[in-house]
Amino acid sequence: MHDPINAFNTIRDNFLLYIKTAFGTQFPEIEQERERRLLEPGAFHQEPWIEPMPRYQRSGKTIHDLDISNVPGLDESALQDFKQLASCGLVGNYELYSHQIEMLCKALEGQNAVVTAGTGSGKTESFMLPLFAYLAKESRNWNAPKQEPAYLNDWWKNKNWQNECNPVGKKNHSFKKSYRVPQRSHENRDAAVRALILYPMNALVEDQLTRLRRALDSDFAREWFQNNRKGNRVYFGRYNGVTPVPGHELKENGKPNSKKIEELLKAIQQMEQSATKASEHANQTGDDDVRFFFPRLDGSEMRCRWDMKDAPPDILITNYSMLSIMLMRNIDKDIFEKTKEWLNKDGSVFHLIVDELHLYRGTSGTEVAYLLRLLLQRLGLHPGHPKLRILASSASLEPNDPKSLEFLNQFFGVEWHSQQIIPGHLEPIPPIEGQEFLDVEPFIALAEAPEINNIERLQETVAYSACREIVESESVAVGARMVDACNV
Repeated sequence: MHDPINAFNTIRDNFLLYIKTAFGTQFPEIEQERERRLLEPGAFHQEPWIEPMPRYQRSGKTIHDLDISNVPGLDESALQDFKQLASCGLVGNYELYSHQIEMLCKALEGQNAVVTAGTGSGKTESFMLPLFAYLAKESRNWNAPKQEPAYLNDWWKNKNWQNECNPVGKKNHSFKKSYRVPQRSHENRDAAVRALILYPMNALVEDQLTRLRRALDSDFAREWFQNNRKGNRVYFGRYNGVTPVPGHELKENGKPNSKKIEELLKAIQQMEQSATKASEHANQTGDDDVRFFFPRLDGSEMRCRWDMKDAPPDILITNYSMLSIMLMRNIDKDIFEKTKEWLNKDGSVFHLIVDELHLYRGTSGTEVAYLLRLLLQRLGLHPGHPKLRILASSASLEPNDPKSLEFLNQFFGVEWHSQQIIPGHLEPIPPIEGQEFLDVEPFIALAEAPEINNIERLQETVAYSACREIVESESVAVGARMVDACNV
């Protein structure tokens, strides 16, 4: 977006036009007064703010430049696997931030760590890189899967299979068995939650899913898993209110729950239609990013709740409300029991990842803190357990702030130290040399204008015209500089 202010004005004006059209009156005075009031800041909009994004210190290393010193506990072979896996879509061929490498190192040393930096600082990659390093190491020992069962990747659209499960023409038209073919029934490795990522809101869950689809289910990732992991995959799944479908697949008498099975069928078919349309759009426009807005049903993303109960995903993404419900329900117990069994094996480490940690304060934060303790107890862990790795991100914690350390101690129930809070270090701002500065007087006059709170009237002032002439002049080229500033 090269003109965010004009985009804002266009949206505002279009909304006003809608109001005038849908709720017009025959009284010009009323129309004028309503428009005047609606244009006042705070009526239905606020004036836009521009926030320059700071530059954070780079490490001087791309993912391919990492060496053994950056990944404690990994040998050379595991390091190469980690680099290749992370390059499939998690990170690109650019320099990593220094705080990303620092968090990677501390986590692989066995420490808990929280990264604290601003927007655009790569906080998500900071906690995903240690997880990918662990998964790259563990997955080397996974047994090869068996042959995939028939209809595994088309049971929701194969009419022959559906007729076999639910014969057409029978007097008592009813299910003999469920349509669903379990997504991971052919695997020979332990299915368990290696990492639970907790988000405070579903919008952040959707953003994380887009990242994971690119990182673990892109064409590059699929090829890497096929060539380097005997056909195994790292599975991830979203478990919240929109995950299909709630309820049991079988009734209490053991017969298929036809209503829920049909509900799942429609949900999966809708998911496939959305993915197909996204793929068509990507082919037409060349915008491959849109592909990752929707799941690929034959890939690494878990399709439904029932599949996740049969075989828990390696990475489970949820929110605290759903986690609380899952811990109480008998229908979800296998997710925790299978993870607990896996944790009894040598080398297993459970990653508890909490994003936007600073949002869990006050009474609600206390509830989440105790919820996490219940989760750990259910898994046979406790705060400070050697098989527990806590990773988090925040925008407000400070390494040398006693209150920040106290918050971490109380929230996670384990002692934290200042070196475990990893800040994003800012790049120093270079000095301005040889630059011509703008005349500040017109801008001062603009700020002091009586019409400052009315954008329409302000645009009619002499000060506004003078400022606009300055910023739009070719000699100064402020427009180009502002674009560069916003891209920092």
